[in-house]
Amino acid sequence: MAHYFFDFREGSDCCADAQGTEFANVEQAYLEAFTGAQDMWSELLRQRRDPRQCAFEVRNEQRDLLFVLMFQEVIESCENHKRARVKRNVEERR
Repeated sequence: MAHYFFDFREGSDCCADAQGTEFANVEQAYLEAFTGAQDMWSELLRQRRDPRQCAFEVRNEQRDLLFVLMFQEVIESCENHKRARVKRNVEERR
């Protein structure tokens, strides 16, 4: 198991993850970051904060940056899912 750190960035502010979490691979770390962004989205809105300005900077044990998950990806995935569903419905009606 590898250790990953999920630093939270909102605009120019960054909150470093001091503990980190273990995952089998970077793909699982990405899925956890995505799920975390989904979970945080509505809470940020309730606090009148713009989730589109937020990101997780995911780092390995050496604190090397592996990837950045912009919370905007949550909305984009919903839009892509909606487009695919509409396209499927149109094709089924033909």
